[in-house]
Amino acid sequence: MNLLNILSTGELYRLAGYSTKLQQFTPVVPNPVSESYKFAESATGYQAVFNWTFMQYQSISPSIKKILGYDAAMFLNRGLNFALSVVHPADLELLREIHKAIFNFYYSTPAEQRGKLRFSYNIRMRTYDNNYVTMLRQSSFVSFTNDGKPTLEYINCTDITGFKFNNAINLTVHKLSPGGTYVLCHETEFSELSQTLSKREKEVLELAKQGFTSKEIAGKLYLCIETVKSHRKHIIAKTGGGNMAAAINKIARL
Repeated sequence: MNLLNILSTGELYRLAGYSTKLQQFTPVVPNPVSESYKFAESATGYQAVFNWTFMQYQSISPSIKKILGYDAAMFLNRGLNFALSVVHPADLELLREIHKAIFNFYYSTPAEQRGKLRFSYNIRMRTYDNNYVTMLRQSSFVSFTNDGKPTLEYINCTDITGFKFNNAINLTVHKLSPGGTYVLCHETEFSELSQTLSKREKEVLELAKQGFTSKEIAGKLYLCIETVKSHRKHIIAKTGGGNMAAAINKIARL
């Protein structure tokens, strides 16, 4: 594990838009959110409320023990560091980039629309008996400071171990439409291998996956065609694929 890539609670706090000093106020919880505190027992998942101003869980449903084998009190009493300690080491190294993407999207959204966003990603977590389960983590920010920082996050986690076929992490962002349904507005895949690619190489890779030629990619990214060809060679070399199609398939299988 590369310790330089591990996401710390302090960095997570800064990514959320706060300074290094924990805030000393308790967010006001809207009435509709209060109802969601009445967690339902579930055989396949659990719910939680995370307080970003104090960087700690405010509530966790008892059903977490059915999924992970830990009592909710362990997360409440031992804090976020304990929660991070049960994340699969490979997934833990990707959490920094995942949360950068989440908060980049969050702060690029008008403040009045941020409460309509739902962020989802899969994550592997270690159970009490040292097995790993894959959880689908879906959350929305439900309370905010006056200047738009998140204060409370409502989280729903579902065990999808039987449905996950590779070890890549897929982040999706949905937005609540006027009709009351969530509409997909952003999707990004994170993998151990993809993290070795540069930002420009990832852009070239994504366009290549969509079927664009080197000439078309050059036009879209305002690059010369020789530069695009160079990026393609680096992608192939880093992935160990014999050609671009093999490189794309290799990343897709992770």
